[in-house]
Amino acid sequence: MDVKTKVKMLVQQVVEAYLKEQLQGKEKEKHSIAILLGYQSQNPSVVLEAVTPLIDSYEVTLILSKEWLPSHAAFSGKPYVLLDETSQQELNRIVESCSTLVVPVASYRLLSKLALTMDDELAVWLALQYQLLGKPVVIAKDYIEPNVYQQIHAPHSVQERLQSYIRQIQADQVKWVPLSKLAQTVDAQLTAYKEKQSLILAKHVEKAFQDGLKEIVVPDKSRVTPSAKDLAKELKIQIIKTSL
Repeated sequence: MDVKTKVKMLVQQVVEAYLKEQLQGKEKEKHSIAILLGYQSQNPSVVLEAVTPLIDSYEVTLILSKEWLPSHAAFSGKPYVLLDETSQQELNRIVESCSTLVVPVASYRLLSKLALTMDDELAVWLALQYQLLGKPVVIAKDYIEPNVYQQIHAPHSVQERLQSYIRQIQADQVKWVPLSKLAQTVDAQLTAYKEKQSLILAKHVEKAFQDGLKEIVVPDKSRVTPSAKDLAKELKIQIIKTSL
């Protein structure tokens, strides 16, 4: 292979790598995510460091408690709402528009209530709405999972109760990860969500009819069973596929 051919191949590889990187960047920009900072942290700077890659990579809506307001300047002017001053109607709009909910700082209260499906707190209610729509929920475990000394000294019953809650939310497909893997996990979950295939059954069409709906909007890759198609035609309900 002569020098000219080698140079041509190298240039082509560089261009292809650049285009791939650019396309991946554009793919990320299509997604909007919500970051919930509703619980206090002993080390807010560590949390901000973990959240920064997400701020830089995605369209982000911040949902903040008042305790986190002083830190808002570190978020590059990203839009935010105050959790305790925002109606459920407005939060629902965020759920509909944002593909993923990220909780960098959690609490034992959130863990237990989410595991038990108790929605008497806005933060838990918000997470449940994401789960009900099959959208990813990513929770950082650093402030909840017992450290080694707590594991040594805490009563077994307490540890087992915590582990049962953790097992439950994991069974509910909530991702439970360290802060250090937050951005990496969000990337992976968004990719999986994009590739997700929902299955539309006749019972879903029947429920839509009972709720007075005239159409069901589902992701592009969704599969509709023949019985669901037949029932939708009979009940004059339109099944609309749309991109994320």
